[in-house]
Amino acid sequence: MEAISGTRRAMKEIPLSGGMSALIDASDYPLVSTYTWCAHRIDGSIYAATNIRDGESTHTVHMHRLLMTPGSMHVDHINGDGLDNRRENLRVCTNAQNRLNSRRYRNNTSGAKGVSWCKKTGKWYARIAVDGRRVFLGFFPTINEASDAYAKASSAMHGAFGRVA
Repeated sequence: MEAISGTRRAMKEIPLSGGMSALIDASDYPLVSTYTWCAHRIDGSIYAATNIRDGESTHTVHMHRLLMTPGSMHVDHINGDGLDNRRENLRVCTNAQNRLNSRRYRNNTSGAKGVSWCKKTGKWYARIAVDGRRVFLGFFPTINEASDAYAKASSAMHGAFGRVA
């Protein structure tokens, strides 16, 4: 458990299983250090988790939820790193906002979020999801132009929760 300091708040690393570690603010260490933490993989992302016994049952609690205690709300990692649990990187959000900040899908073949190739036109196209509906952003001659269109639309439509990569 190494303390890290710099221009921002003092931080600590919390060891996890598999040789990994989670990052927290040093001020949260007294709360977090009372548990044994492991790396918990969910849909390709890794989070710090522990098991807490509540009477007869045991349930998994993620470090970011323990720190933020949002009740029925969700906790979003602003930079997308599930092991970065510094308070400056966490924000309480709705489930929909949390999904907006997701990375591109694993099966994405273009390498750019929201961008696909259209065989019929021989051009790249961009689209974005808004309120559960897909919005077509247009056809583009290059992947960079399509990616730029997605980035602009994401910023305009999703605000601080928009993610391009």
